[in-house]
Amino acid sequence: MASRSGSGLPGLRRAVRELPDGVRADARHLVASWTTIRFANGRIHQPHFERSLSISFRASEGGRLGIATTSDGSKDGLDHVVASARSLARIAPVERTFRGFPKPEGPTPRAVVCSASTARSSPESATRIAERILAAAHAAAPGARVAGVVNVGGEDLTVVNSEGLERSTRTSLAQASVLVDRPDLDPPVSGWSEGAHWDAARLDPDALGRVAAERMARSAPAAVEPGAYRVVLRASAVDELVSFLGLLGFGGHGEEEGWSCLRTMRGKRVAPAFVSLVDDPRSPWTVPAAIDYEGTATRRVPLVDEGIAGRAVTDLVTAGRLKAPLTGHGPPPEAPFGDWGPYPGHLVLAPGDASEEELVRETRNGLLVTRFHYVRVVDPGRGVITGMTRDGTYRIAHGEIAEPVRNLRFTESVLTALKGIERLGRVRHRHASERGGASSAVPAALVRSFRFTSATLF
Repeated sequence: MASRSGSGLPGLRRAVRELPDGVRADARHLVASWTTIRFANGRIHQPHFERSLSISFRASEGGRLGIATTSDGSKDGLDHVVASARSLARIAPVERTFRGFPKPEGPTPRAVVCSASTARSSPESATRIAERILAAAHAAAPGARVAGVVNVGGEDLTVVNSEGLERSTRTSLAQASVLVDRPDLDPPVSGWSEGAHWDAARLDPDALGRVAAERMARSAPAAVEPGAYRVVLRASAVDELVSFLGLLGFGGHGEEEGWSCLRTMRGKRVAPAFVSLVDDPRSPWTVPAAIDYEGTATRRVPLVDEGIAGRAVTDLVTAGRLKAPLTGHGPPPEAPFGDWGPYPGHLVLAPGDASEEELVRETRNGLLVTRFHYVRVVDPGRGVITGMTRDGTYRIAHGEIAEPVRNLRFTESVLTALKGIERLGRVRHRHASERGGASSAVPAALVRSFRFTSATLF
């Protein structure tokens, strides 16, 4: 029984394998180590080091699933989380299509790249990354303010279940974002850059600081009317679009509940033939992971294959409900992750053949957008999202960047933007959330028409 389970990962192994007859379970043992260095007004002001343990236990009893979590890896902590999960399972709805937990005989996880030095990075090494960003930004834009964040670290995940499966993966990440601004102009101007890599030695903090400074306008932005514009979207803006496309179009819950924006378009053309988007948790272009949070081996899943929409991704629960193959996209089953359901979090968009200068030249007249800010969903079934441009929006006139313009609010469907891609950049840029839960590698894009619904004063 769980009361004899001991502590730590050995105790967790016993907890899932010494359950009474008729009870099955899986559990996640996650050890994370992260250093976060925040800087503002040109100086480091908020260093933070964190080492944490998270244990998630899911019990299956009588066709019902109950989930509980703890950060207490002691014997008493494990006893309590097992008892809590079993209590919740007794009152949960029956999950009639649940196929049970995977057996170890399934596809074997393949090794993925990881940097041990990045995963075990010291606060001093993360601070040096921040210092290099600051120095490069100040050198490129003397007198400007510089702010941003650096996150360096990694996670060790082990999944065990009562069928005898035990699998592990280690991930590492160095991620940074940089804002350079001049508040003395009216309205103020700013520039932005961001980057990520599973190996901190390859992050290139000097380029991040320099690029953010170079994207900051040197004169006050002009007003621009709302409307539909031909646009060049830099990689940060493209990352935002494909991330929402992944969530709204390829998430398992959206497909199961009927609100996916691609629910009637599987196997149909949704983009030009040169557009191919995959979810590949094993790709070194992302933050690679060998397994998902249910212990299923990850694999490459085509989402948009030469313009044709593929199927939604699944975890154990949604695969049963949809009677679909298991794709290895199980998130942590507890809230809020379990509420979001499976989604593609390792997006790789195939590059094109254009430089940013060529994209601008081909646009002739339109807008150049560096990134989007505060993006929210308006209508999931149509893929409509809304948000703001930020930190480097420019007018394109006669094939050249003409002047900075004030920010605009957009309201647009990710499907309309996808269909309207005319050309893609040749250089892909890596992006990741602060702890690597979502990552992408995308190029810049020229989009035929993008709808801006209102203007701002800044």
